[in-house]
Amino acid sequence: MNTHEPEQNIRQPELRFGYVADLYYTVTDTPVPKQLDLLNDWFPSLIITEEDSNKLIKQAPEYIDTERMIHAVRYHNYLYSGGNNRITHITGKLVGTAFSNLEKERKTAELIQKNIARKIVNEMDVLPSLIDSIHEKISCMEQETMEEFHYTLYMFCLMCAEAYYEKDEWERDTELFPFDDEVFDQVIYNAFYQLQKYDYEGLLNAWLWLLCGSLLRNECGRVCRTYDSSFVPLYKAPSETGHLLDKLRYLVMPEEYESIYTGNDLEDRFPGIEWYCDHCNDHLNEQKGFTDHLPVWQCRKCGYLNPISAEQIYETAEDHDNDIRRRTEEDLRSAIARRKEETGS
Repeated sequence: MNTHEPEQNIRQPELRFGYVADLYYTVTDTPVPKQLDLLNDWFPSLIITEEDSNKLIKQAPEYIDTERMIHAVRYHNYLYSGGNNRITHITGKLVGTAFSNLEKERKTAELIQKNIARKIVNEMDVLPSLIDSIHEKISCMEQETMEEFHYTLYMFCLMCAEAYYEKDEWERDTELFPFDDEVFDQVIYNAFYQLQKYDYEGLLNAWLWLLCGSLLRNECGRVCRTYDSSFVPLYKAPSETGHLLDKLRYLVMPEEYESIYTGNDLEDRFPGIEWYCDHCNDHLNEQKGFTDHLPVWQCRKCGYLNPISAEQIYETAEDHDNDIRRRTEEDLRSAIARRKEETGS
């Protein structure tokens, strides 16, 4: 999938569910559903449960405290959201359109967030069902629309990170639903990493985690820790400053960053590189007799023949799984040469 630049302006972005969901409806040129329908579209049956109705009678929705669920009925094929101010305030806080600080309903929204995060983590069928729901919508897009959607999410991640860190720490901490900086960074970084794969699966994953992050806020940290296959740990991202924006720029333009080696094992062919068996994942560096000067090493645990070359070096396990190489052998050699000059080796 190739990105292109559609002629559109992305307004000042925020990682709030209503804003994130609106990206999809803007690209597909379809109307944004009312709040109950919007929440149920992307998180079916996790926030709202539908009661039996003839679809012609208005019946106000009800929040059941013990269930952490909103009970609603359909009226003319839409979930009726009127008649209950409490539901309006709860959904407004979840979607990100309510700015009043009604403490009771803010805490209620937090309980709903905790409940959804718990279900995603503990009930193994929830995440696949969310992915299927997303696939059902995105797979219907024309190729050009899908590319525009990819680019829109790509730019959103960059602009959202910039907007977030333009605020001072006090502003970030006193928002209605403040993020922990680490959770915010992880959501944005991992969504952006998935988009860097430039394939359909990456687009689905990126959209899923932007939705989860924007709705669940800090509760998304629990989901991050559980689904390592979809979330890239933040500390793995190389950068010069450690700042999120620097990490995102590195993903876009790794060639602008100079490799640095600070170790002293300069007798090795590839100093500082940890090798693992491609078959059983055993740590080859710790196996007796291992040397990276050999073109091939036979794993002492399973017998698999592992090629030892610059072409086999990846910066992270996720890069390996996605076959993404960000460094050339020449770049690696330059880093080693500079280290030898520093140490006089």
